[in-house]
Amino acid sequence: MKGLKKFISLLLALILVFSLAACGGSTEPAAEPAGETGSEAQGTDWPKKTIQIAVPYNAGGDTDIYCRLAAERLSEKLGETVVVVNIAGSGGILAAKQIMNEDPDGYNLLFSHTGGLIQEASGMADFSYTESFAYGGTLVEDNTYTMVAKAESGWKNLGDVVAAAKAAPGTVTYSQVNGQVTHFVSKLFEETAGIELDKIDVGSSAADRTAAFLGGQVDLLVVNYANVADYIEAGQFVALGILAPERVESLPEVPTFVEQGYDVVAAKRYSYKFPNGTDQAIIDKFTTTLKEIAEDPEFAAELAKFHAAPYYKDPETTEKDEAAEVELLKVVMGDVFK
Repeated sequence: MKGLKKFISLLLALILVFSLAACGGSTEPAAEPAGETGSEAQGTDWPKKTIQIAVPYNAGGDTDIYCRLAAERLSEKLGETVVVVNIAGSGGILAAKQIMNEDPDGYNLLFSHTGGLIQEASGMADFSYTESFAYGGTLVEDNTYTMVAKAESGWKNLGDVVAAAKAAPGTVTYSQVNGQVTHFVSKLFEETAGIELDKIDVGSSAADRTAAFLGGQVDLLVVNYANVADYIEAGQFVALGILAPERVESLPEVPTFVEQGYDVVAAKRYSYKFPNGTDQAIIDKFTTTLKEIAEDPEFAAELAKFHAAPYYKDPETTEKDEAAEVELLKVVMGDVFK
């Protein structure tokens, strides 16, 4: 147990560092040539046709929403249509493999979040998210992963859930996507609370899992707050705890797991990946455009509606940070996911 607590503390520290970096300012890209700004600084005539961005989940969830918000601005700045294509399956692996096999011509990208790193660290993915792609940079962070229950359950906080789970081990059901953030959360929650949940995979997208939760297939759902905000405000769902390191400024009434005595933290950062072999000039032009979008106050205002925020990191920093997170997750999972 000492080893587990140590590694959990390391993981919490890593996530906190990433979160503080987001609050403290964006990572600066390489300096642009003198006299040139924005996409004019890049020596390529890309794009010359429609760009497709694959979202590895069905429409309606957080990844899909953030991708579409950014796609509108990418279209405006790049001067070509940018379309979002939903390719759901295998918790994101299907879309990732499809993009890996596309021509590296800059017209097919993957937009995904850091949940995929858990698949890599646990061995569920037979490829590496950090090595099998050319990074395009990070754009968004959502720190509002929240556990909810139905109001009819009578549960008001995490302590109520723990009491119910201890009274009848294995009977409290939980919506889990194997190898994704929900899997990570359930394992750490079980370990820190000393309980056993009945984990059920009811779908990989937030929309599908929310529908299953509404239909009574599971008792507990962990999802980005924006996906269930209307239900919480209507009194149908109860926000039991948020997985941020500290209370989220726009959601001050929702307590964290940590303050309730359960050291479980999970943030989601959303980034772009190109097929390996993509021309560096294309990536540079895309990255410059991405930074412009991240600095756009109107984009920040759109994200704020979902309690998310711009979180720009250049490709090199994104790759370095995600590789470090994978290695730490491997250590944690070696002790937790047995």
